[in-house]
Amino acid sequence: MDRVTQTGEATLSLVGGAGRMGLLLARLLKGRFTVKIVSRDPERAKEAADLVGAGWAQIETAHESDVVVVAVPIDRTVEVCRSLAERMRPHSLLVDLASVKTGITYTVRDSTPPTIEYLSLHPLFGPQVQDIAGKRLIAVEARGGSMTESFLRVLQDLGARIWRATVEEHDRAMAAVQVLHHHALLTFASTLGQVASNSDLSPYVTESLERTMQNLKSMQENWETILLIQRCNPHARRVREAFAKAAADHLELDEHSRVNLRRSIMILGSRDDDRSG
Repeated sequence: MDRVTQTGEATLSLVGGAGRMGLLLARLLKGRFTVKIVSRDPERAKEAADLVGAGWAQIETAHESDVVVVAVPIDRTVEVCRSLAERMRPHSLLVDLASVKTGITYTVRDSTPPTIEYLSLHPLFGPQVQDIAGKRLIAVEARGGSMTESFLRVLQDLGARIWRATVEEHDRAMAAVQVLHHHALLTFASTLGQVASNSDLSPYVTESLERTMQNLKSMQENWETILLIQRCNPHARRVREAFAKAAADHLELDEHSRVNLRRSIMILGSRDDDRSG
């Protein structure tokens, strides 16, 4: 019998679970697993566990669970996954949540025991959400099996939409979706600081700018992750260069430029209509 499908039967360790994303997952998954929050700081793990009504464990015992989810910064993912995987039981499942897959997914897969399953997930939402109904997760199956499929079914039961991809597909898409979006916002913030450094703009702020400023505030709260994504995605520089070229091409806003801009907006708008339909 599949322990993961039996509510509360399977155990799950959330390594880095005292962080915001870890707390969200603990709260969502505690009804389907016996969840233990794991942190290098035991006191922090205890406080986080009390906050969401989960258990906690020392890092030394995290590998004992049926499912081990690693929710640490991108640049620590390989190291932490390796250290846990070598002690995990056969047929257990290792999951990472890295926002970049190149340099991580295949490295972890090729340097961990073939007796365990390994899934590289990317939640396309932040820790501020209340639930994951309708939210997207990208699943890169590095070494799949029955535990992997059962875990993905649990997420789907919670309403998540799972999209399967390869490492290359994921990073190319996220360069366009995440790297470009973040870079555009960062460039906007830098430019606004230059052109309005001595001005009080508060009486003139539009609702649309308020939404943009909220996005920038959210980025500030996740600053290290934002920078790591810009640095680690192998397609990031190409996308930033394309952004700079597009900005230069449209500097004069001549007729050719206006036509191209409008066409681009219409194409993007039609894609959004297709998704919502």
